[in-house]
Amino acid sequence: MNRAVVVREVWKENLVEEFDLIKLALMSYRMVSIDTEFPGIVYRPANVNKHDLGQLPPIWNYQVIRDNVNSTNIIQLGLALCDDKGSLPHFSTGCQYVWEFNFNSFDVYNDLQNPESIELLERQGIDFDKNLKEGIDSADFAALMLESGLLGNHSAFTWVTFHGAYDIAHLMKILIRQPLPYDLMRFMNLVQRIFGKRLFDLKHMVKFCDGLYGGLEKVANTLRVQRLAGKSHQAGSDTLLTLQTFRKLLDVHFKENNN
Repeated sequence: MNRAVVVREVWKENLVEEFDLIKLALMSYRMVSIDTEFPGIVYRPANVNKHDLGQLPPIWNYQVIRDNVNSTNIIQLGLALCDDKGSLPHFSTGCQYVWEFNFNSFDVYNDLQNPESIELLERQGIDFDKNLKEGIDSADFAALMLESGLLGNHSAFTWVTFHGAYDIAHLMKILIRQPLPYDLMRFMNLVQRIFGKRLFDLKHMVKFCDGLYGGLEKVANTLRVQRLAGKSHQAGSDTLLTLQTFRKLLDVHFKENNN
């Protein structure tokens, strides 16, 4: 049966019900992809081009990430799950599902932001006023996430991101309910404690694959992976495309080691 993919929009009014569904799905679906939308990069080192930020030494790069994440608030988080065959949760319906959490943490009128990033998100359909009025309190999300069974040093789940340092950092800031640690080593220790030892970044993996480069859309197109729901720069759609592309990458380039 070919099931259509539906992005489940999550707001404060249906947050608990959606987490109940997620906890049910976690019994069978062990691969997790996340993506976030946030107000962009607001701090950069002097005399460093934005395209060269990734070339900084890891300690400096983390300082840039830390200062940006500590100074801005998350807008959306996408969550996608699949089983070892690549199937998404369907709950015995005619559709498959991924989740898009909309937060009330960001005030477009008062909070620090990168105007270009905000304009892009508005063009892609994000309604900042609705998020502010109907969005999820990040503390409520954190409490449900922490009791879901998804997290922990001995997590049974495999986590997937694309260029995911900011995604992981924004989610971590929500979960620990305080600013990110000052130094990289403490941050990495927290990453392992929260997400376990199986955390993959697709952007890093493609460096070892001939003919693959660029952003998520470019890599997906090269691997002939089609976006099944939503559009780019919406967290639910992007996290699904990340998950699909990761699985295709394993099949095409890492098949001998794909376990």
